[in-house]
Amino acid sequence: TSADVNLNVLPTFHAGGLGLYAGPIFHAGGTLVVMRAFDPGKLLDLIAEWRVTKLLLVPAIYLALLQTPGFEKADLSSVVHWGSGGSSLPTSLVQQYAEKGIIIQQGFGMTETGPTVFIIDKENAVRKAGSVGKPVLHTDVRIMDRDGHVLGPNRVGELCIRGGNVTSGYWNRPKATAEALKDGWLHSGDAAMVDDEGFYTIVDRWKDMFISGGENVYPAEVEDVIYQHPAVAETAVIGVPHPKWQETGRALIVLKEGQTATEEEIITFCQGKLAKYKIPKSVVFLDEPLPRTAAGKVLKRELRKIFGEGVDG
Repeated sequence: TSADVNLNVLPTFHAGGLGLYAGPIFHAGGTLVVMRAFDPGKLLDLIAEWRVTKLLLVPAIYLALLQTPGFEKADLSSVVHWGSGGSSLPTSLVQQYAEKGIIIQQGFGMTETGPTVFIIDKENAVRKAGSVGKPVLHTDVRIMDRDGHVLGPNRVGELCIRGGNVTSGYWNRPKATAEALKDGWLHSGDAAMVDDEGFYTIVDRWKDMFISGGENVYPAEVEDVIYQHPAVAETAVIGVPHPKWQETGRALIVLKEGQTATEEEIITFCQGKLAKYKIPKSVVFLDEPLPRTAAGKVLKRELRKIFGEGVDG
């Protein structure tokens, strides 16, 4: 509405920054506050100064805010909607914010879908932590296997989308268009599943999945567990070659300032929380933040180039 104040942290060339947080607020006659460079302390100041009502942040920013001096005392009372997108939101983060009275609503979208496909309602955001909710109006979704068969509840497959919001193709890229759009369905490249209540979860990107001992491992699930460790600030899991298991997980971790942890400690922490084949076999601690895109997504291809060498049996 015209009374709303959106704070836009995402770049305005991004579907979320432009399509969700700039265009709609201009149409409604409200106020848009643009943050040109992210600074967690400045973000908190802007919320209080402008009485911001709506925010769309990526998980990396939510993590940074928790570690920002002054967060506990910041005046956030004006915010009525805390949105998250861009990558999977760790369930531990949802719980940590809920304990502070802040409900984060996770969503999912793509540039090709205008962008929103899912958003979880506030009432179920904590109970269904990890889910992106249900499809928005006029959007059809399916979970399909690699042969194009529709899968039922609780089975992982590729998320496919159809609707008036879906692109008709890529400009001057007929091959890419043919690969992505089949029989009117956009094949997202994301592994997803739906539960018995109709709530969808984005499991991971297909290309980030790796196979260990014949079993599929989705790094986002492993990362979600590692984020529960109190010393971990950031983590990314990649698959690396292994002589016996084909591939195993390697956890890349940035620790919180002043915290310590060991490889053995992280691996032990995962035991009992993950199936044995999902537990990382190696851990690398980094001194610098994880490389990310302008929209906050971890650049795993860069991490694989640097840390993707195999491990001994």
